[in-house]
Amino acid sequence: MNWGTEDFYEEENEINESLKRYELMLKKGAKIYFDVIQIEYITERFIEEAKFMPALQAVDMGIEMHPTSIALKVRKTNILFNIGEIEQSLKLSNKLLLIEKTNHELHLLKGSALLLLGNKREADQSFQLALEYSIDDKEEVLFNIGFAYEQSGNYKRAIHYMQKVLEINPESESALYEMAFSYEKIDENEKSLAFYNRYLDIDTFSDSAWFNMGIIHTKLNRIEESIEAYEYALAINEDFPNAWFNLGHSNMILTHYEKAIDAFNTYTRYDDANDEVFCLIGECYLKSDNIDEAFNSFQKAITFNKTNAQAYFGVGLTLKLKNELHQSMKYLQKALNYDETNSDYWYVMGEVSSALSYHDLADDSFFEACNLAPDNLPNWLGHAQMLYKKGRVIKAISVLNEAQKHHNNNALINYRLAAYLLESDNEPKAIKHLEKALINDYKNYNYLFETYPEARYSDSVNKLISKYNPINS
Repeated sequence: MNWGTEDFYEEENEINESLKRYELMLKKGAKIYFDVIQIEYITERFIEEAKFMPALQAVDMGIEMHPTSIALKVRKTNILFNIGEIEQSLKLSNKLLLIEKTNHELHLLKGSALLLLGNKREADQSFQLALEYSIDDKEEVLFNIGFAYEQSGNYKRAIHYMQKVLEINPESESALYEMAFSYEKIDENEKSLAFYNRYLDIDTFSDSAWFNMGIIHTKLNRIEESIEAYEYALAINEDFPNAWFNLGHSNMILTHYEKAIDAFNTYTRYDDANDEVFCLIGECYLKSDNIDEAFNSFQKAITFNKTNAQAYFGVGLTLKLKNELHQSMKYLQKALNYDETNSDYWYVMGEVSSALSYHDLADDSFFEACNLAPDNLPNWLGHAQMLYKKGRVIKAISVLNEAQKHHNNNALINYRLAAYLLESDNEPKAIKHLEKALINDYKNYNYLFETYPEARYSDSVNKLISKYNPINS
């Protein structure tokens, strides 16, 4: 028999007819009578489409026509909750429960409201009453309780209730999806993936599930798997901007810059004024040595956001690479005006200032870079090298001594200190640092000669290198 299908189409026709009459009423500004069921049809369709304010308008009209209808007032309670009028929703649910104390939907709404208002104990009591008074729809009530906990940020409690749903119906797509989502939120990523896989066994063509799996794979540093997941999502739904964005980002991590640029450019079809994505495109071009396109992309980012420090930095960096140093400095200064806490900006400002012989500015810039990111060894080495090239060997040694406080017994620092100390005729100290470097990292001893070639002619240096040569040991 096809009674179920016919019944569905009959109800759908009634909904559509009610909506047409309602829209005609609004257009003409004249009141038309609707029975309770028709108002329920209209509000339900608005709720399904997340049009909560029109739903509220419709239900208020229905209550005016049918002031004794509990069903419409329950519907209003639900709508108030969804538009964020939590206290109003709670007030109305309490009022209605004086009339219908066994209405499980009201207990569910009351519990959800109490939970968002921070009253967890009373919320749980309301949820237990909702379960007690529900007869045929335990699964739906359990799911809604779990979802309420999820919305309040209590993901472990949400998992508890979703698990109960799955005990009733192991193939509940909604529960599987929310279990996966909640496990992701508490960083149990392997469990999250397991539930997404169970969900996808039932609904293979869920673009959102594939997308979320891509995010989790990225968190787990499984970048190739993340790319595969995003590509599945896009094969199902090519109009998925966030999937294009994330696909670009994952390709960028794997240094697949051309593919990353293609994905980011596709994203711009949906959001053509996003300064962040143009910065990422610029970075991809920069790492592909396409300086002109990088420059253009960073400039585009600036046109969309005049306060984007990363975009100004990108332009400054490309101008530095083009050897347009004065222009580069202007953009680097703008980047620092908007973000003076980024050590990379200060470091490049130090390089450009040094190249322009603005010695004090270069020194200050490198100092800021080291101060902001003392764990970044290149900052210290760059600062010391700049000073050394300017003939300020004693100051360079001082910088490296400070660096050792953050990079204890680092071989590169010790090789560099050995070179600078030899340059300043302090061979005893130089030999001590060289020995420390050789003990920790013999294979890079040429670093000493690259910094100070004259060290090749020192008997003490050659003797020490020979001593620690693994071949001689």
